[in-house]
Parts: sequence; C-alpha cells; structure tokens
Amino acid sequence: MLRSWNFLREIFFEGMLHRRVTGEKIGFNSLLGWGSNMIFAGLLGCLIGVVWFAQRAHFELDARTTIAEVVDVIPDEQKDGPTVYTLKLKWVDHLGDAHITQPKVSSSAYDVPIGSELDISYDPNDPKDVRVQTVEGPWFLPKMILLGSALSLVLGWFMRTRAQRRS
Repeated sequence: MLRSWNFLREIFFEGMLHRRVTGEKIGFNSLLGWGSNMIFAGLLGCLIGVVWFAQRAHFELDARTTIAEVVDVIPDEQKDGPTVYTLKLKWVDHLGDAHITQPKVSSSAYDVPIGSELDISYDPNDPKDVRVQTVEGPWFLPKMILLGSALSLVLGWFMRTRAQRRS
C-alpha cells in the first residue's frame, strides 16, 4: 500500500508540478512529466469508469424490461446544438400497474413519433427510474471511459519509462 501511495505521489509531483519528489525541476516539456500526467489521468479515468460500471451493474441486475408507448415528445431548443427531446412514456410494470413517467435523460435521438413503442428498463423498487434502451446498450459509455483510460495509462507508462531510460 505504501509503495502504491509513493508511486501516486511521484507521478503527481512529476506531472502536475514538473518536479521530482526531491524538488529538482524537470521542465514543462519533459516526457517524464507528460507521461506522469497521462498515467495520472488514466488512473482517474479508470476510477470513474469502474464506479460508473458498478452503478450501471447495480441498476441492470435489478431492472425489468418492458415496452412503453410514447405519449408526448417535449422539445428543448439548445443554443449551440441540435434540439434535445424529453419523452413522456406510458407503460405497465410486472405487477400490472400503469405508469406515466419521463426518463431522467434527454437526447436528440428521442425525436420519435407519438404513439411509437420503445423498449425500456425500469427499477421495480422505484418505477420513476426509467431508462430507454439504446442500440449501444447501457455499457457503451463506461466501456469507452475504461478504454480511453487504459490507453492513457499505456501511453503514459511508455513515455515515462522511455524518459527514465534516457536519463
């Protein structure tokens, strides 16, 4: 544990402060500093990705799926981008109770005709927690975060070891 803490401390000093732990300056454009920054960013991204993955898994393991009918499509004009839509959905849960809810997420992809049917996932313990199923699936963004973080870790490690061999 102490060794891991010392490594984090070392890459923080080299990347963020551009100094060695001893206080020696290493310069702004050094491979050692930028490699340490990439490792630090990769570790932070991995932490975010794992937490996001765990949250998605918590929802997906308990979630039920059903078909919902689009009751209303509410447009929200954006100043600097495409119009974002919020859906109002009517659906029946596994106990036969009818619900009308709005998913927490708005999207420009939700420009669908009223009356169309969409696949949704919902939390049986909290029927207001409804998520529209997408083509990419619920794991797309956490996977991209973890993939980018792993790439940052590998490139940072490569840059850092290359700079250490030179000195």
